[in-house]
Amino acid sequence: MKLALAGLRRHRVVVTQPLDEAAIERLDRFFDVAMCDPAEAMSRDVLSAHLRSAAAALVGASDVIDAQMLAGLDALQAVCCLTPSEPQMDIEAMTRAGVRAMSSPDIGRAVENLVAAFGFGRLGGRPPDLLNPELLCDCCSF
Repeated sequence: MKLALAGLRRHRVVVTQPLDEAAIERLDRFFDVAMCDPAEAMSRDVLSAHLRSAAAALVGASDVIDAQMLAGLDALQAVCCLTPSEPQMDIEAMTRAGVRAMSSPDIGRAVENLVAAFGFGRLGGRPPDLLNPELLCDCCSF
């Protein structure tokens, strides 16, 4: 079941990492999912091209999101890095750009971070692994 109403566009999420079918189905309930080809070399330019029209991204530990990349990504609102270590994201630059940054080593949790970042699901508006909490809405604090 997709939440989109007839004629309305859903936010596009770009996924650079392999996901299991359940994770893809969960994302597909809320987003227009664009899976990157795992055989494709994910250079900086290729990643930037994929993200150009994306509102969200689920990236890997080797994907770098910095100020230079963000400069051309006006639609980007949220990025979750699927990594057990420190993500290669410039959190300060993402905060200045208004892009929510999250990181989790668990695929299911990473998906829920993105779902919550857009106000969907039981954690709506409150991603559990948000790295720049100053971007949280304070009008509906719990």
